[in-house]
Amino acid sequence: MAAKIVHMLPVVKKQVKQHVIVKVDDPGPLGFLLGIPSTKTGTTTVVGLGALVGSDGTALQQEAEDILLHIPAGIRLSGVAYTSEQPPTPDYVSSQCLRYVQAGLKDVFVSSEWIVQHVQVDPTTENEGDVQPSKVFLYDSNSGSATPVDVREVEDSILSSTTLLLRLQGQLSLEFEYNPGEDDGMFKAVEEGFRNLQEKIATPAAIFHLTDSDVLLRQHETVDATSLPLSYQDPCHRLLQFVARSGSEELPKKGGSKDSKGRSNTQDVLSMQLLFQQTGLEAMAMLPSCVPLIHWEKRNFHNVCLPVSINVTAYIHRDDPVSRVPQLLVEAVNRQLRGMEACLNMHFQGGQFCVPTAYHFLAPGMPHLLTAVYPSSLPDDKLDWYRKDLHQRFSLPTDRPLLRRQNAYVFPEDQHGDIYLTNPHEGLPPSGAKGEVTVVQGRYTYHHYMQDRMNDSGWGCAYRSLQTICSWFNLQGYTDRPVPTHREIQQALVDVGDKPVTFVGSRKWIGSIEVSTCLNQLLGVTSRIMCVNSGADLGGKGRELALHFQTQGTPIMIGGGVLAHTILGVDFSDQTGQIKFLVLDPHYEGGEDLSVIQSKGWCGWKSVEFWDKTTFYNLCLPQRPDII
Repeated sequence: MAAKIVHMLPVVKKQVKQHVIVKVDDPGPLGFLLGIPSTKTGTTTVVGLGALVGSDGTALQQEAEDILLHIPAGIRLSGVAYTSEQPPTPDYVSSQCLRYVQAGLKDVFVSSEWIVQHVQVDPTTENEGDVQPSKVFLYDSNSGSATPVDVREVEDSILSSTTLLLRLQGQLSLEFEYNPGEDDGMFKAVEEGFRNLQEKIATPAAIFHLTDSDVLLRQHETVDATSLPLSYQDPCHRLLQFVARSGSEELPKKGGSKDSKGRSNTQDVLSMQLLFQQTGLEAMAMLPSCVPLIHWEKRNFHNVCLPVSINVTAYIHRDDPVSRVPQLLVEAVNRQLRGMEACLNMHFQGGQFCVPTAYHFLAPGMPHLLTAVYPSSLPDDKLDWYRKDLHQRFSLPTDRPLLRRQNAYVFPEDQHGDIYLTNPHEGLPPSGAKGEVTVVQGRYTYHHYMQDRMNDSGWGCAYRSLQTICSWFNLQGYTDRPVPTHREIQQALVDVGDKPVTFVGSRKWIGSIEVSTCLNQLLGVTSRIMCVNSGADLGGKGRELALHFQTQGTPIMIGGGVLAHTILGVDFSDQTGQIKFLVLDPHYEGGEDLSVIQSKGWCGWKSVEFWDKTTFYNLCLPQRPDII
């Protein structure tokens, strides 16, 4: 076997270690290594671990299928990771892999060459989960031999710099019939209906139209559906040249446009539409090749026709040939149809079918998108068990919502000019404090004076700060309740008995205590109140505020005198005690012009002198609920 190099993202090491600690007393398979192979170089980049959930390793094929349903096409099951008390020798690795071959894994891997990560553990040590450095092998499932391989750790940015993200949307119609009262027959009918859709996608009549271009692609490259100077053998990054768009359509990574070394940290996105040719020989491929016969039968049955909205993604190396694009999209559609079939069967109840809908997520720390199919008939709070499984499978934190519908990633093409700015602090220059920067985690919208056709200048700053905080809880998926209006905020305070009825519709101020009360009444969110005797004393709260942003990550409302602001983060030096506050000012009355807001200091870093030395301050620190 020729010597090769495997690329691996840093997140893989963290994910493997997280699951090793859990299984230190029970050595065995941890999960599947997820990789993106390059057709041109043959090098695979391992981008994650799909962990086994609730399995003792005896149902590996089903676990593999479950993982594939939630990752974009182009990301394959490239190998396995396991723990063992034995040292990593080629003979031992080969014997372990032979067990996986016997378990049927040879059928789930596209390649006969597996990447195998052997993690040696010693459960007898006092330090639970004492892990020796893992070793990686290439295992040839045909010959049964394992060979050590060099692993090169690469930065997360390599994924965005070497791949394109494909996105395909389209509409299909799921049609089937079944006899009422026969559930087994119904499930078989559903299976046949989805199989018909998969066959339809595989016909030459299926065309993939590159949005905002004249490029049409088919899976069967012998039929060239484009009249442009483009060949199926060209590298697929050439497709970017044919897209006419007003602005660069990119998928942001980790909230920034540059990484720590100044390189681009965005993902080029190619959006495509699923079409079907209605005339010609290609269209005839969708028709049955037989003479139609009229058959009459009298029976009682249900005829079902459900809309199926296709919304799939796939990663492809920029240098891979264009011919790979339709192949990956067909694979992506097939994966999603299998996920929708499972969703439909799982949530069939009382003769009612749900409409399965796919959502994509870009969770913090994940280098790639995840996909989940949810039934339209169930709200998020009824799907906790399902999300918990996904959190565990993809090594996501289990104390916060990351895969609720509210967390779904919004692609650039789906953004239609929101009236509120999102995360206006991003792109600000460093504060100059040269400490450790901790800021709000996730997204929020900027609410300030004069928005929503409400003239609240001079009295509504705390209301606006509360609205910004509520937007954070909404966008993080803790609630689907919209940001409250001034009147709804006032009514909430009346409902809890904090204010008289005449308070509703007034122009009276509120403070940090009222903000805390409203968060509890409207969202069920508790808060911690911090009090300081003067603005100068805020300089001594650096560690406490930094800890809040590290553990809770919520915006902080601060009120003092007649003014209220929102603190989004701190830059605090533990050695010198120097501190800068990242402040969002709700007193701004202009339009949603980010350059003005940042350059004029409406959102920016402030020193401790920004706060009034003669005024005491109350800070409302919202606590995130422990839910998923």
